[in-house]
Amino acid sequence: PMAPRLADTRIGHFSTTVNDFSDDVARSPRKAYVNRWRLEKKDPAAALSEPVKPITFWIDRTIPVKYREPITRGILAWNAAFEKIGFKDAVVVRQQPDDADFDTLDVGVASVRWMTNAQPQFGAIGPSQVDPRTGEIIDADIGFESLSSRSLRTLRSQIIHGSDVTPWARLLQASDAIRESMPGGSPGASAHQHGPQCDHADFAAEQLMYALDVLEARGDIDPAGPEAEKFVTEYLVDVTMHEVGHTLGLRHNFRSSVIYNDRELSDPAFTAAKGLAGSVMEYAPINLPRPGQTGGTPFQTVLGPYDYWAIEYAYKPMPPGTTAEQERAELQRIASRSAEPQLAYGTDEDNFIGIDPESLVFDLGPDPMAFAEKRIAIARDVLARQEGRTLDPKADYSVLLRSINSP
Repeated sequence: PMAPRLADTRIGHFSTTVNDFSDDVARSPRKAYVNRWRLEKKDPAAALSEPVKPITFWIDRTIPVKYREPITRGILAWNAAFEKIGFKDAVVVRQQPDDADFDTLDVGVASVRWMTNAQPQFGAIGPSQVDPRTGEIIDADIGFESLSSRSLRTLRSQIIHGSDVTPWARLLQASDAIRESMPGGSPGASAHQHGPQCDHADFAAEQLMYALDVLEARGDIDPAGPEAEKFVTEYLVDVTMHEVGHTLGLRHNFRSSVIYNDRELSDPAFTAAKGLAGSVMEYAPINLPRPGQTGGTPFQTVLGPYDYWAIEYAYKPMPPGTTAEQERAELQRIASRSAEPQLAYGTDEDNFIGIDPESLVFDLGPDPMAFAEKRIAIARDVLARQEGRTLDPKADYSVLLRSINSP
């Protein structure tokens, strides 16, 4: 068995609970171990070393060729966190050949697969299986529902003409909430083997529905054009990073959206470098500017400071000869950083039980009133534009009713 690592509730990791009856003095026999992959340095003495066995994700042959690059980028983005703790290429990606004689659902083959369903119940899921003795993750299979990218491409391809702002800003002004265009987008699939489910991609599709209806009223551009392609690929990077985070053992972090203010979120350079929130495990809305203004990047495509911290706690290798007491002390040192503002953490139960008013989904920034006022301004702008809209003779009238109801 892999050497287990004790979990700490100040940091959001999935955990495996075992009963240890060897100590009859302890208050409880229950111990919680972090769910994590077995990751060991080839050269324990080196500051930066390749692992003995990297965490390998196979891109299933069902993934459309044009989407393999952004999905690969989303997987490999996690290497930045592992490099901070001394691992070079801890996560690798392999492409399943078309004539492969193995299935990516085989035991021990971590994968990303593409699913096409008439009535999908999710946008993307990231389940994993663990060794119940130690919390070692032994398999993970991420699934993408094909309708996600289809909805995004349609969304990005419909933009206002003749405005005084750039096409990208026009998109951001219009695409207020991107979350329920997935038919049957009910809470269906669990994001992991146990614990609260993950509806990240489903809610992303819900916001897309609103944005899609708004943009339908504003004219068309080529859906195969570069702007549409960029929008789809950035979304895929965002969702891939979130689901891979689950398969690395990380829980949701709904409090990380409070660390950046509106000025920072409106800066394209800042958001490209820092992201929208402190963690990709957040449910962050599309980052939208006020009507008539430009804004930051719409999706989270880089790791946040919390993600580095969570990976450090779970995967940091201890020097050879480290005693159990020394390891506990080092883990306490890492976890004691929890009060740092950029490491803000609140997870599912903090949100749905209502314990922490800052652990919200689909919010951005530390001022909820300012965020609400900004979104109301966007919604009013949408409604005003719809009043003077002339529907294309070939269009379905129901899109008008749906877009008016969505704000």
